[in-house]
Amino acid sequence: MKKLAIRNSALAVALMFTLGVTLASAQDGSGHHKMGGFGMMRGLSRLNLTDAQKNDVRQIMDAKKATFESLHQQASANWDALQTVSESSSPEPAAVGAAFLKLKASRQALRAEREGVMQQIRSILTTDQKNQLDTMKQERRQRFQEHMGTDGPSGR
Repeated sequence: MKKLAIRNSALAVALMFTLGVTLASAQDGSGHHKMGGFGMMRGLSRLNLTDAQKNDVRQIMDAKKATFESLHQQASANWDALQTVSESSSPEPAAVGAAFLKLKASRQALRAEREGVMQQIRSILTTDQKNQLDTMKQERRQRFQEHMGTDGPSGR
């Protein structure tokens, strides 16, 4: 009886982690089906970039395109693996946990790559453009929080 309770608790924790990943990815825009990093181009179009800045951004993005595609494919495969393991008729908690950790690592790699690209892009922006970008990011976060009815995941 005690083993069954422990197993069910482990399964519940693993499934809560899965839900947490889903909510976190919705907040930062790195959802399972998105190209990690390339959605940011829409936001940059609102900054009135000069032709030189547009060219620099294109070069930065082109240089990272293969990396983003590879990381996205890995995250997608890890997501599919987690779905498969967690939806089996009797999910093994250790397998669900391992699949979750692989997914988390791949999403962290995508996030780190996006942050690196944004740092490169920020380096070519004027102070006003950086301020406008920061404002847009804050507004996006606020819209998400209002939509979700929460202050977002803790630690963000």
